[in-house]
Amino acid sequence: MNVEHVIAEIEKNFELSHIERLLKYIRQPSVSALNLGNQEMSEMLAEEIREVGGEAEVIETAEFPVVFGLIDEGADRTLLCHGLYDVTPAEEPNWINPPFDPQIQELDGLGRCVVGRGAEDMKTGIACVMNTVYAARAAGEKLPINLMFVHEASELGSGGVKDFFPRYKDKMKKANAAYWLCPMGETDGTPIVPLGLKGNLMGRLFCRPGEWGGPVGNEIHALNCNWIGNPADHLIEAVSYLENRLQEIYENGDGWVPSDSQEKLCRQLSERMDPEMMRQSLGVKRFKQDDFHAAVRAHLFKAEFTVIGLQAGFIGEGKSVKVSIPSEAQAVVNMRFQPGEDPGERIENIRKILSEGGYGDIEFVVNNHYAGGGTPPDHPLIKCFLEAHTGMGVDPEVWPVHPAGMPVALWTEELGVPWIGGLPCNAMRKHAANEYAQVDGILQSEKFLVHFFEGFSRLTY
Repeated sequence: MNVEHVIAEIEKNFELSHIERLLKYIRQPSVSALNLGNQEMSEMLAEEIREVGGEAEVIETAEFPVVFGLIDEGADRTLLCHGLYDVTPAEEPNWINPPFDPQIQELDGLGRCVVGRGAEDMKTGIACVMNTVYAARAAGEKLPINLMFVHEASELGSGGVKDFFPRYKDKMKKANAAYWLCPMGETDGTPIVPLGLKGNLMGRLFCRPGEWGGPVGNEIHALNCNWIGNPADHLIEAVSYLENRLQEIYENGDGWVPSDSQEKLCRQLSERMDPEMMRQSLGVKRFKQDDFHAAVRAHLFKAEFTVIGLQAGFIGEGKSVKVSIPSEAQAVVNMRFQPGEDPGERIENIRKILSEGGYGDIEFVVNNHYAGGGTPPDHPLIKCFLEAHTGMGVDPEVWPVHPAGMPVALWTEELGVPWIGGLPCNAMRKHAANEYAQVDGILQSEKFLVHFFEGFSRLTY
């Protein structure tokens, strides 16, 4: 493939048709939580793969469809591109444009950005790959590698791809590596290269009345609070105890421990990152830790357990009050754990900690989970990926572990191929209003893919 010819084609049509492809994707709602538009989004992606000469199927699963496709160029190497086509609901009130009517907006400190639900999470990566393929076709160039596609709906826990995987595993054995299509860049354009992603778990903690106390069968008036236990209080105490124990385990090095090479990469990362820029990009005033390196280290290496929602008793508006002790409380929780850790063991560890702390009455219900994974920093795939960046004159940030959660173990353990992820595009505010992707980052991502595909075609291991 003539790299210069394809990049020239990308630059020529970028504003005309390449941005429009991403806008088209975002205009198609694909909200798993509402069961809205996933079938239509899947069909759209499959049809585009067919348009450029590939084969594609929309495969029904126990959850949502998976798009499986192959562009076979007769090349020696095949790259499996893993994309996520679904999004979260977009009910936030302060969007600057309708979330499913994306616009190019000038954002302070960021320049021109595509704003819409799915700009970061995660339609930009799929659009960049397809734009690169279309550009190669328009330039009369053959891709130097074969491209395999597995696009799934992940927001409810990647149940579809886990159902799809054993049925199509033999067909995927042609792949030599797996590539996660996620825009990952700092606001100044510095690419982020994750060598691994964490495993992920979604669940709920329930506190119901029982031997520990609490009103059985019905709420009771709050005047009884001094002698009757409150499920809301009991649940909050249990969560606090659990988080404190996880912190102790992390500080004492009793759980998963990073390798020396991972510690070195973490130190290098914290030294080159700008704490103030990071706070601004995240929209926060301060980190939990006073020392920035300690904050980065915890972000990468600590098992994460966080409450993302609480429900108990009466919550009214204004002066409306119902003075009762609730009969039940629940918390929606998310946990992320390190590459290589077994989700089943982490689940049992949570239950064990609760029991040891005197909170064995708290019910822990797991809705979904999967194992993370990654690739060693000295693997040839990592070298190839980094050289594609440095060949464009940029010095990427290498993250030994990224806290994003994905079922990477499907590729690294079950399929047995190395994994890499990331595109050099700053995109942020997923799951929030005004989710965006920088326009220049989209352009740089497409150029990067041309270089990466060319380098991957020569890779041996």
